Amino acid sequence: MPLRISKPSHDAQPATNESTGIDRLYKRFGVRKVSYWYKHPDGRSETLGAAPRGDRTAISAAERSAKRKALDIQAGKILAGSVADMIDRFREDIDTEHFRDQSKDGLAVRKGAYDRLTKFFGRMAPMKLETYNGYQYLEARAKAGAPIGANKDMALMQTVCNYAIRWGVMKANPFVGMMLNKADKDVRTVERSQVVRFYLWSLRQEQAYRTMGLAAMFCYLTGFRAAEIRPFHMSGITDAGVKVANAKRKRGQEETVKLRHWSTRLRVVVERAKRDRKVDSLFLFPNRRGQPYSKSGWGSVWQDAMYHYVGQFDKGIAREYEAKKMHEAAQRIANRVNSPIRGGMDLQLTKHPAYFSMLDIRPTAITAKLEQGDDDAYDFAAHSNPATTHRHYDRRKVKAARATE
Repeated sequence: MPLRISKPSHDAQPATNESTGIDRLYKRFGVRKVSYWYKHPDGRSETLGAAPRGDRTAISAAERSAKRKALDIQAGKILAGSVADMIDRFREDIDTEHFRDQSKDGLAVRKGAYDRLTKFFGRMAPMKLETYNGYQYLEARAKAGAPIGANKDMALMQTVCNYAIRWGVMKANPFVGMMLNKADKDVRTVERSQVVRFYLWSLRQEQAYRTMGLAAMFCYLTGFRAAEIRPFHMSGITDAGVKVANAKRKRGQEETVKLRHWSTRLRVVVERAKRDRKVDSLFLFPNRRGQPYSKSGWGSVWQDAMYHYVGQFDKGIAREYEAKKMHEAAQRIANRVNSPIRGGMDLQLTKHPAYFSMLDIRPTAITAKLEQGDDDAYDFAAHSNPATTHRHYDRRKVKAARATE
């Protein structure tokens, strides 16, 4: 009997294949790795993705990439070295390093942009990209009602192309120096009295609406951004006042802390926000579970609060709210039977003169500081460039000044 040279591996198992739900794409479980391979109609096979066994994150990324490539093959798209691959590489390898905002909301916004850019440019070869392709995208998105959104998407595409040049995929960036879409600014001027009325109304409402009103007044008194107020931590309440790290800064830019010294009104708002809660929380404006609201969750509760607030003196808005709820209920039922209702409602709430959003309050607060001639108005706005304060936040209707003599 011949001597056994090596011990048999009891851990080793034969490779197995299983379907992925995509025609001709299979998932193979090997000894050391999981791979995704595609079977071409002519009998050829091609590996479209692979990852080490046990690494769930890598496996998920490989599956996502392989499925996209398989669909690209079936749609007759350019696969090897396509713009879709270029965008996917940036998304998987660079996004986390390049963008400081890695929150759930930030990732969701960029995912939408990646998907739109891939759908439009994905089947092209990077070397074939021309400036006019960028203008085609801007025009198409403008016709779809999102001219400014198109500008933001193209800014992201410029960044992707810059990295593609570094990778040797492209020789030059075709989207630099383009004339971007222009649109009328949707500027809503809100008076202090509007914020105060909503705040006082909210104090008599249920917890969720009360939180919205308190946050609105807190925003007016501090000038903090909505993104700084939603997750405002109790540790930001100090003896000197309330403080928060500036939420709007580029990756690598030094963090700036904004401090608002106590005033009587600010103390009252903070104390009201801290008491009469249904749950304990480490956050000043928590949801019913004691956690900070997500951006979409906050927007939903804010809209409902505004419907109740405006609806109390405008019956048309009250009826619209009821119709909206019925439409949403019908949509949920239709989604369950896989027959979604197409089209939405033309809501009049946001056009009502009494309506405002959290984003409208900060400019109102900064304008008040400028009107009062406060010497700390620019520190209150906390912009690195004072020109930004005047260009985007100065809503003064009258610019008053003394005569020269």
